[in-house]
Order: sequence, then C-alpha cells, then structure tokens
Amino acid sequence: MLKLGYMETDIKIKVKVRMDGAGDDSPSSMTATTEKTAVAKQAIQEEAVSSKPKIAIVSLTSCEGCQFALLDLGERFLELTNLVELVDFRLLEDEEDPGAELDVVFVEGNPMTDENEKTLLEVRRRSKLLVALGNCAAMGGVPEIKNYHEGKSTIKHVYKYIQGIDNKEVKEIDNFVKVDFVFPGCPITAEEFLNYAPLLLAGKIPNIPDNPVCVECKKKGNRCLLLDKKPCFGPMILGGCDAVCPSARMGCQGCRGLRPTGNVKAMRMALKQFMTDEEFENVTEIYGLRDDIEDRERQDKK
Repeated sequence: MLKLGYMETDIKIKVKVRMDGAGDDSPSSMTATTEKTAVAKQAIQEEAVSSKPKIAIVSLTSCEGCQFALLDLGERFLELTNLVELVDFRLLEDEEDPGAELDVVFVEGNPMTDENEKTLLEVRRRSKLLVALGNCAAMGGVPEIKNYHEGKSTIKHVYKYIQGIDNKEVKEIDNFVKVDFVFPGCPITAEEFLNYAPLLLAGKIPNIPDNPVCVECKKKGNRCLLLDKKPCFGPMILGGCDAVCPSARMGCQGCRGLRPTGNVKAMRMALKQFMTDEEFENVTEIYGLRDDIEDRERQDKK
C-alpha cells in the first residue's frame, strides 16, 4: 500500500510539472520533478513511521539486566523494533528523549532519586500503557534488601562517609504511578517478552497463566528439589521462567512473585522440615518477596 501510494503521488507530481513547464524537458524541469518526488517519498516514509506504535524503554536505578535480556534475543528483538517507533532506549542510541507521546513505556529499576521519580511520573503522563520490566520495578528486587535492615548499617558497607547521602527506602514503581502490566523475573524471560509485547503494542493487556514454576519443572523432567529436602518456593511462585533455577538444581527464590492462588501457609509448613523461619525470611528478602508474603498472610487472616 505504501509503495502504491508513493507511485500515485509520483505520477501526480510529474503531471503537474509537465503542465507547469508546458512539456519542457529542460534540465531545470527534470530537477524540479526529482526534487518534488523526493519530497513526496519522504512525506510518505514519515507518515509510515508516525503510524507505528511509539515506545520507550526507560532505566531508573537498575543493573539494566532486563534490557540486556532483550538484546540477547539478537535479530528477533531487532525485528520487533522494526514494528515500532523506538522513541527512547539508551542501550541502543545516544539521542535524547524528544518527549513525544507514547503508546507503551517499559520501565526497569527503582525510583531511588528525585530525578528517577521525575522521570517515572513524566513517562506515565505521556504513555497510554506503562509496563514494569522485571523484578526491581515490580517488587523492589535485590536493592530492597536494605529496607529490612535498620538504620544506616547497610549503607556503611558501601560508603565510608555517609553524610549528605540520600538513603531512600526502596519502593516499587506502583507506589508512584499506575502500572498496567508486569513482566516478572530477575531478569525477565525474553521469550515471554516476545510473546506478550505484540498484545501490548495493540493496546491489550496480556494475562500470564496462574501456573506454578513446578509445571515447567515437570515438563522438563526435573526431579523435585523438595523431595530431596532442598528449599524451593516453586509451588507458590508464578511460572513462566522455564524453571531455569530448578533446572540447574537451585531452588526457586521467588523472583517472579507469588501466584494469585499461591498457598503461602502450605509452603511454610512444607519447608519447616528442612528450613528455619529465619532462613525462610532471609530468602524472601532477596527479591522483595517478603512484603508480598506478609500482605498475603494478612489477607488470609481476614
């Protein structure tokens, strides 16, 4: 359609030039035809770009591991970017965000500075859909560990002099803005991104099935770690990661968050056989799962 549109425009311009030039085949007439054809072609190309969904991939305070997971897709990610107008993605380009309206913005990381908060509020204002990209944005992630340790004890492990350092509490982005969808995990599962991104680009909200990590373990033929008395949160955690940790004989630590129907009480009881309450709490702090578990347990008591 675009090519046909260009051809029609090209013909009209040539006819107009012929009329203006009264059939003149002089070099100046030919130059005018070429210039107007180029202008028409550029206009059509710009119209084609403007019709694509406008997206941005934005970093707050983060390791950018979720964005690198996308880049690891190689050509498949680049093919996806051909379907959109990529307004901002600093891992691929150095140009400043022009401040355009957005169809979808993907946000990785925590708003740990005033500038981060300003950026988050700004992209929310400009976007039809805002998507949390990964565990840090959705659950606080590894940085949230410091929230569970009182005072300035944690920061002293990093900085010799702490005067003047704004040591903010780590908060998930939904404390600041409305979040329309979450790609869970640390890092995200790139294949899951490829599956659900087209729906988001069409303005639709995907639905991640309420399956535990155990389903994927079974599909891969993994022996259950719990049978070997090794701690694993798989039964109460949302699947979709291809059971990458249990497949390496490492227990699931919950980076994808609780399933909507995950049974925390039953999980605690099962793990008591080979895990103390303190050990349980320590593991739930790694990816910010502890807050979600406490919220779920409060709801269950009502």
